[in-house]
Amino acid sequence: MMLSIVLLLSILTLSSSWNMKRIIASSGLSIGLLISGNTEVRADLKPSPWDDKVLYDLVTSNPTGLKPKVGELVAIRFKGSFKGNVFDNTFDTPEPYFYRAGVGLIIKGLDDAIPNMHVGERLKLTFSGDRSFEKGKASSPGKPRIPPGAEVEYEVELTELPGAAEEFILDVE
Repeated sequence: MMLSIVLLLSILTLSSSWNMKRIIASSGLSIGLLISGNTEVRADLKPSPWDDKVLYDLVTSNPTGLKPKVGELVAIRFKGSFKGNVFDNTFDTPEPYFYRAGVGLIIKGLDDAIPNMHVGERLKLTFSGDRSFEKGKASSPGKPRIPPGAEVEYEVELTELPGAAEEFILDVE
């Protein structure tokens, strides 16, 4: 108990930076601590196995689902938020978002997560800095401007790998 209190006090004396949030999340402490503004450190998020600067929680697991290769066409659904305000949501659109996984076409924190998912899985992700929006890049048309390096949260689901498991049958008469 005393060690937990000393650890917590040591953490509180650090600056309220991304590293502090990572330390708290990876320490396994079950606390709901508010750090700088409305950002709550959640015990359900932990450093991801593919990048320790990305915090994640596996919402829906599917370990037997197909896993995309870098450069492969994928279909995803996602919801992005900044300071609790949703700025993009493809869960509400008729079609998922299609792109080539892991080749830098979307923000790094999200792009690096997709090749580490299985079809049918859903993750919650939190990241900032160079994993987030880059300085000097314009937002998508019609979307709110997110400050460069800002901490953002995403919920993402890998819905399919178009063409990966399909068999093409040629019916010739």
